[in-house]
Amino acid sequence: MRISKSVSVASAALTLTACVAAQAELEGPPEGRQQLVDAIDAAWVRMLDEGEYREIVNQFDAADMVVNIVDCLPDPEVTTFPEDPTGALKRILDEGKIRVGYTNTGIVDEGATAVHFTRMGDTMIEAILARIAKHYGADPIEVETVNIPPPFLNTQFLDRGDVDMLGLVNALGGSTRDGKRRRKARRYSCTMTATKQFVWVLKEGGPDWESFDDALNSSGTHFCAGPLANEFTKTYFDQPGQTTKTEFVADLANCLPKLVNGTADGMVGPLPHDGYFPELIDVDGDGEAETPTAGLFRAIDTYMVTGTPLWVAIN
Repeated sequence: MRISKSVSVASAALTLTACVAAQAELEGPPEGRQQLVDAIDAAWVRMLDEGEYREIVNQFDAADMVVNIVDCLPDPEVTTFPEDPTGALKRILDEGKIRVGYTNTGIVDEGATAVHFTRMGDTMIEAILARIAKHYGADPIEVETVNIPPPFLNTQFLDRGDVDMLGLVNALGGSTRDGKRRRKARRYSCTMTATKQFVWVLKEGGPDWESFDDALNSSGTHFCAGPLANEFTKTYFDQPGQTTKTEFVADLANCLPKLVNGTADGMVGPLPHDGYFPELIDVDGDGEAETPTAGLFRAIDTYMVTGTPLWVAIN
């Protein structure tokens, strides 16, 4: 651990103690972490069975955007809460607190795709934790948010014990920063939010693609993407003559003007219609959003769906 000279000895000692404590917890019984996943799944399945999942989706006007990947059926009888909590699950219940990691990309407003998911995801997690606490007769479980800055070393935060789980970030199909499959490097719950992916192009003057295959087989093209389509874009559009750029901050505000200016041919993301776009965008770069987005772009459905679970350390 590298400690700046400006940090006091007392602060350094406290930091070291916290790191050791977190690591000691992570080195506890791994069944406690699997129990946490199982408890999350049990709560989630009951949310499906009782309609709470759809209520939350509709609460945030996302019914035409979010789909449910049926990797967990609404069958509470076969998806049970674990008995005799131990390790991570027991500590969370005893302390009434869970550390949840989120990737921190800065301000999230209408210029970012994430604005349509953040509060909805938080509400889903709160509902899950409420059901877990109720089942075990525990006090309400408070979320302690841990911001994970660039370069978004999410798996390392889990492995070090800095967080108990990741929030609804990272789709199941992706990889870790060190090139491992996420589903091999972490424990994961049922898929909770899932969306189709779309390729957006300029309606007049843009590429004449009519299908995903047209975009996939194009050459000399550049694709802009946001953080919710980062790996999908990079791995599919890696053909000869294709380039990609992910805008991790304000992806809509940055990618959409590129389509108008011709510096990008397509924008990839999970938004199904332009009603989710900011009303105005800055096309001329003067710092003022003046160009209306309504009717300016068209979407090409890839007929592919990406889904996101909650993630827990595997060790």
